[in-house]
Amino acid sequence: MRHSYWRRTCAVLASLAIAGGGAFALLASPASATSIAAETSPTDSTAPVPDTAAPAAPVVADTSTTTLPLFGTTLTVDVSTTPSGSLAGVAVNPAIGLTATKVHPNRVTFVNDEKTGKVHVETHRGSERTGVVAGSLGDITGKGGWSGDLFNDGTTTTVTFMIVAAADGTPDITDLTTSDPNAAIGDVQHAGGDHGSFARATITFTSGIQSRRLTVTAAVIQMGDKTRAASQVSLSKISGTSLPADQAAGDHTWTGTLCDGSAASVAYSVAADGTITAGAVTPASGKANVDGNTLKVTFSDSESVRIRVSNKDGKLRISADPQLRCGRTTPSVNTPTTPDATSVPSRHDGPGDGRNGPGSGVGDPGNHRSGGWGKGSH
Repeated sequence: MRHSYWRRTCAVLASLAIAGGGAFALLASPASATSIAAETSPTDSTAPVPDTAAPAAPVVADTSTTTLPLFGTTLTVDVSTTPSGSLAGVAVNPAIGLTATKVHPNRVTFVNDEKTGKVHVETHRGSERTGVVAGSLGDITGKGGWSGDLFNDGTTTTVTFMIVAAADGTPDITDLTTSDPNAAIGDVQHAGGDHGSFARATITFTSGIQSRRLTVTAAVIQMGDKTRAASQVSLSKISGTSLPADQAAGDHTWTGTLCDGSAASVAYSVAADGTITAGAVTPASGKANVDGNTLKVTFSDSESVRIRVSNKDGKLRISADPQLRCGRTTPSVNTPTTPDATSVPSRHDGPGDGRNGPGSGVGDPGNHRSGGWGKGSH
């Protein structure tokens, strides 16, 4: 397990590293947002007039705030996501000296003027990752945190931690706490080798039949004659929890948000043997179909949720897999952007299908499928 963590961390830092060294100046005042407008200079009165109407603001289904230390400054990153889990907006503060070099539906990247530091935000199948890259461990040490509504039930959960240098100079994570007294805080894992070292700690949150993990990672890697350091907060998708049948069986309700912002819900019941029975659906136009231990509710051609019950060794696990295609979104940012920030197509662009899948921690977010909408409860 430790070797797997280390290989993934090395791959991540290699992909995120940028050239250069020196100081990363983040000033106290945020910069005003700057958009890159298309040139509209018709040569005569008969030339077509470009459509300058601003696109409709994306529907916001969830928000979170991550704080990470960076060159002596506590950097705050506010993230909002759409019902399908794509990025609706990313605001980083302090913002002066930062430019958004990539603004895509599932990834936003900021780089400082000196090209010595990077801030990145990614979503992937219901998971969310926010991190920073700099030149040395000292550049990323300090206090960090996270806050948000983990299970979309109106409860805000907070997490705090410290990224520090251990006695041997390797990265460490200390003072990991959360406002949820029922959360399970794991031990800090360490690994290292000839090319660097890392520390990682995970908190597991549980709410009824659901669970979610938040992982804090700090790493330093040596690449040739260059050193890079990175830290990241990773939030997994909402997943089912394996429970004894007598605890998992009973009436449940899944709730979520559709592409237009309207509420959706599915009532259902689960028997001790894992059999599932459909109940009321909102909106009423939704169509429910049960096949064995699986219930699928279709709200439209591009909006559905599949609820599946697995039965193993007398324990049931109820998993909700919403699938949404809400169309392409270009997230808003509060910094200047480079001219090509939104113009380069990538496999992350385009509508997400709302499919929730396991978060892989630090790294490439994968394809454009992005979920995270909806919850299940007793």
